[in-house]
Amino acid sequence: MANHSKPLYIAIIWHMHQPYYKDRVEGKYILPWVRLHGIKDYYDMVHILEEFPGVHQTFNLVPSLITQLQEYAEADDFTQFKESYLELTVKAASELTPEEQKLILHNFFMANWETMILPYPRYAQLLSKRGKHISLSELDKTRRYFSAQEYLDLQVWFNLTWFDPSFKEGNPQLQALITKGKNFTEEDKRRVINIQQKVLRLILPEYRRMQDKGQIEISLSPYYHPILPLLCDSESARQALPDISLPKERFVHPEDAAAQIRKGVELYREVFGRAPRGMWPSEGSVSEQMAPLAAEFGLQWMATDEQILARSLSFTLERDYGGHLKNPQVLYQPYWFPTNEGSRTKGQGVTILFRDRVISDQIGFVYSHMKAKDAAADFLSRLSYVQRELASLPGDHLLTVVLDGENAWEYFPNDGQDFLRELYGALEASPDIVPVTVSEYLAERPPQKELPKLFAGSWIYHNFRIWIGHEEDNLAWDQLSATRQALVTYQEQHPQADPQLLLRAWEEIYTAEGSDWFWWYGDEFTTAQDKEFDNLFRGHLISVYQLLGLEAPMQLYISNLLENRRVLPSVNPRGLINPTIDGQVTDYYEWLTAGLLDTDKQGGSASPAASFIKQIYYGFNLEYLFFRLDFTNSTPDFLRDILLQFNFLYPRVFKLELKLTSVRGGLIPKLYSKQGTIW
Repeated sequence: MANHSKPLYIAIIWHMHQPYYKDRVEGKYILPWVRLHGIKDYYDMVHILEEFPGVHQTFNLVPSLITQLQEYAEADDFTQFKESYLELTVKAASELTPEEQKLILHNFFMANWETMILPYPRYAQLLSKRGKHISLSELDKTRRYFSAQEYLDLQVWFNLTWFDPSFKEGNPQLQALITKGKNFTEEDKRRVINIQQKVLRLILPEYRRMQDKGQIEISLSPYYHPILPLLCDSESARQALPDISLPKERFVHPEDAAAQIRKGVELYREVFGRAPRGMWPSEGSVSEQMAPLAAEFGLQWMATDEQILARSLSFTLERDYGGHLKNPQVLYQPYWFPTNEGSRTKGQGVTILFRDRVISDQIGFVYSHMKAKDAAADFLSRLSYVQRELASLPGDHLLTVVLDGENAWEYFPNDGQDFLRELYGALEASPDIVPVTVSEYLAERPPQKELPKLFAGSWIYHNFRIWIGHEEDNLAWDQLSATRQALVTYQEQHPQADPQLLLRAWEEIYTAEGSDWFWWYGDEFTTAQDKEFDNLFRGHLISVYQLLGLEAPMQLYISNLLENRRVLPSVNPRGLINPTIDGQVTDYYEWLTAGLLDTDKQGGSASPAASFIKQIYYGFNLEYLFFRLDFTNSTPDFLRDILLQFNFLYPRVFKLELKLTSVRGGLIPKLYSKQGTIW
């Protein structure tokens, strides 16, 4: 029989996060995930608790997500909002260019097929027509078989399917469109887009309302979701991985870590009307260097993974075959971590909670494959097992669950709503399990034990390998270090520089410090948007140089992705050449033995050059090096004047610039070196 005299307290922390997708130079959002998860996950996750007043939860909102939600919500005309995918949606289907048609066919099936496409016959039909597995090179042929009406239906369905089921069922306009299914009109499409913004405007006010009601607590992460221990000192990665290969330049900027927390706290106060009390440090990443910063900015608690506790205590958390802990009292309590001697916040400290990895991962990775009732029952049985094991031990106990609050639900039937209702109903009915916010538990039951040390690691394998150590990661860190140093040097040399300009430059640095860019670098994870993430990261660094009026290093215009950096010629040089320099191919043999780079087969450049240069031939004789550029049939209108740079790295660093000026329909070339015009 269950022991009702002493319940088990459980704190569930739902982590809501999106990286900063906005290219500030273009003033445009490159990816749509704030908007789409906004209409599917953020509002309903908190609003569903209205049905279960006895269930208290904690929601961790990353400030960069909050900022983007604000921008979407505050737009005057949502159909004119600058976001690449929204622009592809809004444009009339009959006016789409071939390139836009390919982009739509490539990107507008990005949803879980099983739960978000196949249940809708028209959407499933369009997917079947495109092909479930199709290469980018095949899209040019495939796009021609789609009519304007089919493109319009696809535009509508991609934006319609992402709505949460509560909106699909509760909004008569959306329900009518789902029933209609196909042959949508441009007015139907505008209606879907306008409803999206109405939903986005509900999100932040609902979180504040539920916070003020006392049913939820809102915690935060550092502003742009950086890995704080690596900002404090990149060498911290060696604690878990002594032999890890690190960037050439050691990154030691705890002041940046402090700025990321400070900015997050300031935004939180502005949006939610009070000071935050807790933090989920990005990816649960902690270290002894970053912990004092939490206390410095008034944060009372933070959370991380159970393996960090095990390493900090030099203790093994043993589990049986069912995943139950053999020593549960060690994990299921908060710990006090005092500030290190001599730190800026001497005498202060922070409470740290450690998540149960197995129970957290059941929700994130297992329960989507089970019936909702069975999944909720399994969750409650695990909690009941812990409650019984701890009932005879002194003191109260808190079991902490932390997981992603957005990405898992598209794999659940009905977007996870059936499971959540079963789970919350069972929690509310149980006399043995009490769901609480973190702060309401700590207010009555402060930590009784102190951590002797804090191991540096994250919630992923208790190390930082995801974000540092791979060749791509390390290159990105070195680029970040060099750009940051360029900004510091500029400030020192220009004491009268415009403060607003410097603030904008620092904002780009802080954005580039976000963890998401490094998450997709390396070989651990990949996504269909690898290129976009890479371009965004390098774009933020390039923007720093542009703001300062400096020339960005050429390396920043080349992809950091290994497969894109390794640009190999289509044909290698096979002999000496002696072409006639007259702008014409005067003889079949004059370029026959030259090397050839076919730009259509290359990728990764942030420059638009490859869009109008079709092929590059190159070769040499005993005196000269020759280049031949073959242009496409037409030059884009925005390239009236073209500047091409040739960077030589060996045997010495040397740069040539070729300026092509449009004059009376032709292009007049001038070649420059650092010393001036040479031809």
